[in-house]
Order: sequence, then C-alpha cells, then structure tokens
Amino acid sequence: MKVLNLQQGSPEWVASRAKYFTASEAPAMLGLSRYTSRNELLRQKATGIAKDIDANTQRLFDAGHEAESAARPIADAIVCDTLYPVTGTAEIDGLPLLASFDGLTLTEDTAWENKLWNEEFAAHVIETQDAPDTHWPQLEQQLLIS
Repeated sequence: MKVLNLQQGSPEWVASRAKYFTASEAPAMLGLSRYTSRNELLRQKATGIAKDIDANTQRLFDAGHEAESAARPIADAIVCDTLYPVTGTAEIDGLPLLASFDGLTLTEDTAWENKLWNEEFAAHVIETQDAPDTHWPQLEQQLLIS
C-alpha cells in the first residue's frame, strides 16, 4: 500500500480520489449502492463530472466525521492500539484503487471503519454478524489495499 500524505476531506484529497476507483464507490461498482447507480458512477468516472454535494449531504458528511473523531478513542481501546486516518492506494490487476481509512494501525494490520448510527444497519449486523451488501464492498476493498 502506498500512503498518500493527504488530509481527508481536503481539496487535494478530493482531487486525488478522481484518479482512482475508491472503496466508498465499490458498492456502486457492483450495483449495490443506495445512493449512486453503477451507470451514474461510470458516467462520473468517464467525464470527471461529479454530483454536487448539497447542504443536507454535507451535514451528513460532517456528522459522520464528528462521530468518527468521537469514536476513535473507543476503537483504540478495543484494539489496544492507535488508529490513524489514512488514505492509501494500490494497483491491483491494473486497476488504480484507493481507500480512505477511518482508522488503520501503523503496522497496517488492523483497520476500523465507522458509520453513523442507523437502526436498519445495526439490526442487520446484530442478526447476521456481517455487513450488509451496501457496505461489505467498501470493507473488502479497504482490506485488499491494506
């Protein structure tokens, strides 16, 4: 994994993501996203034109970042190590891949992904002990890259 020295959310980070197939796009790549269709993602990648982020979506992103920061010390305690936000890339079978990790240990052997609380998501995880189809592709890509 090549680590990119970028602050997640910065303009440089946003520009860098346009050059890769990102882990957060993986559900859309497989037609599993609730937010972006595979065709929309293909159009975005082909043209470089992304959907504008509206105020409500930005509020959700901001809330997610706040929740991530608040939960990181708890995750650190669970894994008995320090988790750092990291953006990493790897080329796999000719595909340029990127993952922005909410937390990764310095040894890159433990990764952590944080999500805002969602009753449906939590119920699925409790019932199946697994991530739903809308989330596992992102996690798998993160593991592949790390």
